[in-house]
Amino acid sequence: MESSKRNIYSFKFKDPDLRSLRSLVSQMHPVYIINFGKNYGNLLSILNQQVDHTTLITLAQFYDLPLRCFTFQDFQLAPTLEEFERLCATMDEKEAKDNLETKGNTKGFSLSFLLERAHTLLKAESWDACYSAIALAIYGIVLFPNMDGFVDVTAICVFLTGNPVPTLLADVYYHISHRYTKKKGLIICCAPLLYQWFLEHLPKTGAWVEQSDVSWPQRLGSLRSEDLSWYSKEYINIDIIFSCGDFPNLPLIGTQGCVNANPVLSLRQLGYPMEGPPEANSLEAFLLLDFGAENPSLFQRIKEAWKNVNRKGKAKLGRANGITKEPYFQWVKERVHIIKMPFVIRKPIPLPEPKLTHVPIEEMEELKNTMAKLEKENEELQTKLQQTINEKNNMKWELERKEAQLQAHVEKFNKEEHKRKKIKVGLEQANHYLDTLKGQL
Repeated sequence: MESSKRNIYSFKFKDPDLRSLRSLVSQMHPVYIINFGKNYGNLLSILNQQVDHTTLITLAQFYDLPLRCFTFQDFQLAPTLEEFERLCATMDEKEAKDNLETKGNTKGFSLSFLLERAHTLLKAESWDACYSAIALAIYGIVLFPNMDGFVDVTAICVFLTGNPVPTLLADVYYHISHRYTKKKGLIICCAPLLYQWFLEHLPKTGAWVEQSDVSWPQRLGSLRSEDLSWYSKEYINIDIIFSCGDFPNLPLIGTQGCVNANPVLSLRQLGYPMEGPPEANSLEAFLLLDFGAENPSLFQRIKEAWKNVNRKGKAKLGRANGITKEPYFQWVKERVHIIKMPFVIRKPIPLPEPKLTHVPIEEMEELKNTMAKLEKENEELQTKLQQTINEKNNMKWELERKEAQLQAHVEKFNKEEHKRKKIKVGLEQANHYLDTLKGQL
């Protein structure tokens, strides 16, 4: 008898020890944390993201290897460059210090060196250099956790480019695809970022959220298209990177190899309509290990492709309304029938039925006006609150700065007083010696 579900694979996600790095960041003044964010985007948010690895391992079971996406009952999800860019925020280029070590056959910085350096710079209030040391540590330990406690040269190179997003996306697809072909193993990608991305799409309210005692396989398996939070308003009518060079999709270069992504499957996540099944050639797949050691021509073709980035927007993709039409739904259901789901859903989580209410038009207009007034008042209060918080932080910082200056002056005074006393003692001894000489003469 044919099984109604597909095989479950034994995956793990890399879970680096971040306690020392988080402890260092917790010592930074709020003003400097804000300044760090101006230079390095949402790195600290990713660092402090608590990850439920059971959720990610369950998500990985829904991976559709040929299509490079996660396929559920009646929908598909796939991380995009645009989504990762918003979660990370674009990071400016910074320069790392040339103090490389070697671990195995790889050069780089040890985490202990970077933390020690950051502590020293923190005490010296050398903020730009301190930010660089912390950011570089986050790159190597959180974003690209290839080696425990070590920031390898690959992570350093990405750090110097100033834009980690394509490499982050590549590592997600590459490592999940590679582990999927092996049917087990450690997935070495930025788990906090993937987790943040997935949380953004999960339901925020309703029966699905309330039934937290249901296992993750049952919860994810019960999800349907109408349950999800599909896209942010920030994406409406943006031009998306659709393909590169002569590739029909997106060729990506990661830290350990190359892989493709299929933006055509993610249009709804960026606000565009899903009209029907994608064309077969737009899903052309490849997985290139070791940067093309066995296929150098393909690797060269991938590098050349990024010199010609092809974007599409409203003119070619249609009005941004996030609508999904029946031909696409039917195609996904046929795909599910072929690949099967990884879990059997025992008891679907019920969706609450909407309750219809009738409100007189006069009352509705009054409610609208009241809501608009309250929203305006709320915005004003939020602005005042933020101003008060900023003033408080600035006053606290100024007080700490003056205390540090006072302490420095006290220490300087004590040193000078000690020096004066030593000079006084020396002079007294010299006078005594002179008096003795005079007496002898």
